[in-house]
Parts: sequence; C-alpha cells; structure tokens
Amino acid sequence: MPWPLPSGKAARLELAKGYPYAAPSSSYLFRRGAAELSPPLHWPENSFEGRTPVIAHGSNRAPEQLARKYTGLSGSQETATPSSASGVEEIPVTLTRLHDYEVVYSAHMTRYGAVAANLQHAPGAVVEIFITWLNEPQLQRMHDTELGGEIYRFGRLRAVKLEQPAGPLPPLESVFVYLSSAGCLRVQNLPAGIAAIPAAARRFPALSQLDALESVRSRLYPDRALDDVILDVIADPQFRRSTIDALRADAVPLEAPHFEFLDPRPSDS
Repeated sequence: MPWPLPSGKAARLELAKGYPYAAPSSSYLFRRGAAELSPPLHWPENSFEGRTPVIAHGSNRAPEQLARKYTGLSGSQETATPSSASGVEEIPVTLTRLHDYEVVYSAHMTRYGAVAANLQHAPGAVVEIFITWLNEPQLQRMHDTELGGEIYRFGRLRAVKLEQPAGPLPPLESVFVYLSSAGCLRVQNLPAGIAAIPAAARRFPALSQLDALESVRSRLYPDRALDDVILDVIADPQFRRSTIDALRADAVPLEAPHFEFLDPRPSDS
C-alpha cells in the first residue's frame, strides 16, 4: 500500500526535487509524525526489544518521509496521529556510520519522480546512515512501501563495520537493508554519490538531486524540459517504466559483497 502523492504540479515537483529530504544530525525518536531529538543514551533500555534494525540510506532517513509512510495508518488522516493499536506510534532512529560503502543514486526513478538511493561498496569510505528500529507492523509497512515496485530487494548486510551512538543499543553483527536491483546511476562512467548525505573519503563523484535529475533528462530526453520529464514520470507509469529500462541498461552494476538476499514473504510451512 503506497502513500498518496500530492495532486498539484508544484507540490509534485517539490517532492521529486527535494529527495532525500532533510534528516537530523543526530539520532531521534520518530513519534506522532515528527522527530523528537534525544540521544539513545537517555532512552529506556527496552527501546530496541523486538525490533529489527533496518538501514535507512535514502529518504527513510528523513522524518517527513517516515510521516508519509506511517502517519494515520490506523486512524484518521485528519488527526495525523498514528494509532497505538497499529504498532506504529514510535520508531527509534539511530545515526550510524557505515564503513566501506557509499550512498549513491540508483539507476531508477521513483513513482514520485526522484532518482532514488542505493548503496555501493567503496573500500575506505565512511558514510552516515540511519538505522530504523522497526517492530513487526512497522517492518511490514516498510516492506509494503519498498518492495511493491520490484526494484528493491530486502536482505542482510553481514560482517560490516558500523559505528553506533552511545546508549543501550544491542550489538550489531548484521543489519537489514533494501538494495536496488537496478544498479547505480552512471555518471562519468562511475556511480554517482548523493551529495546531501555526509560521507568521508568518497570514492565517487557526488551530485545533488537536481543534478542527478538533469543527468537523466540530458541523456534520455535532451529536447524536453526537466519539469515536464519529472511530471510525466509521476503521471505515466509506462513512461516511467521505459525511463527505468533505459537507465538500467546503462547502469553501473551493484556491488555489495556483504549482502545476503532474504525473501520477506512468509513461507507456506
């Protein structure tokens, strides 16, 4: 079940061009549709019980995107308050540093017109990601929003180096993630990093979302205006599909040697 898109052209363009959206510079609790800044050191010791650690390296880092996905799931959209009965009332989100990877652009465009995120192996690099600690209803909702388009795959990163914040966090030997099977957007024959996401010792050139969108437009639709391309990607599923096919055909292959694919669908047994 995807979240609803705005109907107006200006709002749609703002949504596409604003990716990956603003994220706090520290860990936070996502509660009642907003971020409450608070270090995990001050959180209750049971904050992470029964929760699955899932990397957020693109828009899921941002409180406004979590609000789109989780607010009002079991109650009135007018109240903008998640129901406690739905299990989505609070999500711990921890700022974490992931070694030997960069956050780059995926070789596909979302249904809301943005060039989305992927991870790419980059020995020596250190990138800031967030970890969303999801209970079962929250994880199922995230699956619903991430896996419906058959681009992202769910799995586990094993044996990676993670720098977690201080606090009562469980040790992480592995962490879960959604990675794009479309590969990475090719720019100057390399993956293109997402400039809005802080990283040290980058291996790849970093672009803003606007630059990434312009790269797609100039390569595939040189005679069209950028806004028109974005709006058609949003409004016309067939146009979006053909755009993704063209980007995938020229993509830098995904390199994630620590990734183990997991099928999130329940087994029949």
